[in-house]
Amino acid sequence: MHGRKIESWLPAIAAVLTMAVIAGCAGSSGEQQVLKKYFDASRLRDNRTLANIASVSFRPQEEGIVQSFSVVTVAEQRRTPLRVRELNQAYEQAKKEDEEFSKRKNEYQDANLEALDRVLRAERENTRLRGRDLKVQEEWAKWREEMAASAKKVSEAQEALSHERTIAELSVFSPEKPVDVAQYDGDVISKDITINARIRTPEDQNVEKQLVVTIHRAELRGGPAGEVNGRWVITSITETGS
Repeated sequence: MHGRKIESWLPAIAAVLTMAVIAGCAGSSGEQQVLKKYFDASRLRDNRTLANIASVSFRPQEEGIVQSFSVVTVAEQRRTPLRVRELNQAYEQAKKEDEEFSKRKNEYQDANLEALDRVLRAERENTRLRGRDLKVQEEWAKWREEMAASAKKVSEAQEALSHERTIAELSVFSPEKPVDVAQYDGDVISKDITINARIRTPEDQNVEKQLVVTIHRAELRGGPAGEVNGRWVITSITETGS
């Protein structure tokens, strides 16, 4: 009799245990912890903590305060090669070429100072040039085009490097053991987490929103310290449907 009763309870007990295991895993996951830490720090305006775990903000005076949240889905992680070393080399090469160009431009400028003064004055006064001055004007126009193109190349290389290394540096940052990510190869891992959040708006209203939080983590190798595994950091927060 008792045996049959216990046997009938087993499916229910198994279901409860399964739910407990799932809940325990969600509560102890690195993703769950970094989200809680981030929203707590945002609520308390703890900028020091936020600077160590996120590259984006969720400002109470603008977005509101996340009072609670639950994880809906965690997407499959994506892995892309870390390109900091490659992009750093491209940036250094662009700077070198720009310096060489500037040297040639300055040499031309020094050799044609008087003519360039007349060219610039004519452009200000909107007057026509002839002879040697006209030729210098045409040459100087090409120099200015090349100067703009060279500066753009350096700027784009710097921007690409900055974007790539910001996430990696944030993920592996340690004041005790600084890491120069430009000396490493490796991968950047990312994943999207969809959450339901209960938010207190700046207008003092309670609303429910579904947010997609993107997190990244760097795994470095091939550098002075060997393998360096970074922590998860938050890089993007968007409302679904926006």
